[in-house]
Amino acid sequence: MEQMLSVEEAVQTVFSELAEYTGWKLLKSQRCLKKKVNDVELKIDFFTSKWNHSYEYVGINAQFTMVYKKLGKSPVQNSVACYEYRPKEGEDSYWFDISSKDKLEKVIDILKHEIDQTALHYASKLESDREDAARELLEKHFDEFNVKLAFVAAILGLDSVVQKAREIYDALSDVQRQQVEDYKNGDRTFCWMINPTNLKYIIDNHLVD
Repeated sequence: MEQMLSVEEAVQTVFSELAEYTGWKLLKSQRCLKKKVNDVELKIDFFTSKWNHSYEYVGINAQFTMVYKKLGKSPVQNSVACYEYRPKEGEDSYWFDISSKDKLEKVIDILKHEIDQTALHYASKLESDREDAARELLEKHFDEFNVKLAFVAAILGLDSVVQKAREIYDALSDVQRQQVEDYKNGDRTFCWMINPTNLKYIIDNHLVD
């Protein structure tokens, strides 16, 4: 019979084991791990299901985020790349099930592996070669990490993002292209027009004809 866990025990075990594994600072009140690499802040935020109930079900997931505060004070401005840790297989593709001791151990192993390939990889890369880290994000993991062009341009220069800007623009639908024209004429109806999105950045910096 599986040894079921309380919500507190399961969640805190994830926090403590991953804090020890990464060596990052654990902020329990904010439910996150943090590490500063020069002027880039790296963090892993943890989220828990509202359906959690001790000894019945405990669900958790997480998100790795790069923060570059030179682009602004608020998260919508300075969050420049993010990667979600969610189940790749199984019925639930949103929450990792850590309800029992066996399930908890398996999920921690999965998260360690994923964090190795993402958060720890880029922590090391940003320390050794920030330009190479930005280049890799642009060329290999742009969509996967929801990378902001503004961040890459800040590190590598505006010319470095012109090709990607063209790819993004060329993929726009007719409706989106009309929105671009409306934006140029002063329209601010849609979210992308008022938030620091890649499309807004492309238009504001005249990266396409």
